Amino acid sequence: MMKNSLLFLFLLLCSCAFSQQVGHMSQWMHHQYAINPAYTGIKTCLEAQSTLRGQWIKVDGAPYTGWVSVNAPLQAKRKKFLSARHGLGGLVYMDQIGPFQDIRVQLSYAGHFNFSVTNRLSLGLAVGARQLSFDMSKAMPLTPDPTINGSASQILPTATFGAWWNGKNYFLGFSLYELIPQKWNIIGTDAQSQMHAMFTAGYKYQINPKIDLYPGMYFAYTKNTPVELQFHAIAEFQKKFNVGLGLRNTDALIAMFGIRFKDKWKLGYSYDFVLSKLRPNTFHSHELTLSFSPCKQRSESTSGCFDFD
Repeated sequence: MMKNSLLFLFLLLCSCAFSQQVGHMSQWMHHQYAINPAYTGIKTCLEAQSTLRGQWIKVDGAPYTGWVSVNAPLQAKRKKFLSARHGLGGLVYMDQIGPFQDIRVQLSYAGHFNFSVTNRLSLGLAVGARQLSFDMSKAMPLTPDPTINGSASQILPTATFGAWWNGKNYFLGFSLYELIPQKWNIIGTDAQSQMHAMFTAGYKYQINPKIDLYPGMYFAYTKNTPVELQFHAIAEFQKKFNVGLGLRNTDALIAMFGIRFKDKWKLGYSYDFVLSKLRPNTFHSHELTLSFSPCKQRSESTSGCFDFD
């Protein structure tokens, strides 16, 4: 196990300068705000959410990631028919991978512009700061690395842009992370941030008045890394609970389950069955999402898993 852990850690150290630097999320369709600032205030009332993810459980130094967010519209109702609405939100993000820790705090703003009752364009921007830390006591290198002087941390600015389009039964999302180029001096002389591009899409198909089906797609691109592609299919029953299956091309088959209780709360769980070479040494990956929103349930097609108004 120690041999596998050291190899895993070595790969992490070598890839930090070029690999994907934004955490995975299997339940992205249930926590849209965490990946796209254009979602800020898209609903007609406040929404608070938290997601906790443990990836490759049992592997020493494996990632643990958490998101806590809240967003709300500045005005619950439009002043005029089809007039623009605006929203504000905030997010705290923490990612722990071996000796590396990334903590981000950001605020976001979005404008929502309707072209018809059901067709809308949303544009959002999130800005904030991140603390990137390295704990030498958790690294356990086989030989000293002259480019690493020891434990250290640095604070850097962050910026993310998001765009969103939705119709009556579908949505398209696009976001760009790491808009501000950064040198990560605490890691090494060549370590730096990479811009990330993410595209999401989803559609609602009503099988009957009690069952809705939500196919979805998530696409992520970062320079010098494999493209990440996720496909989901979620079935929702009577707008009370849902089950789904997903596939991430890089490493996992995903099973999901969610339940709505007391009208204002939703709880979701996902289990990632690891398909990569790490599978024999891991308890796979787990993710839990809790959401609160006092918005009233609506019967039309824009409610349910998408849950935007």
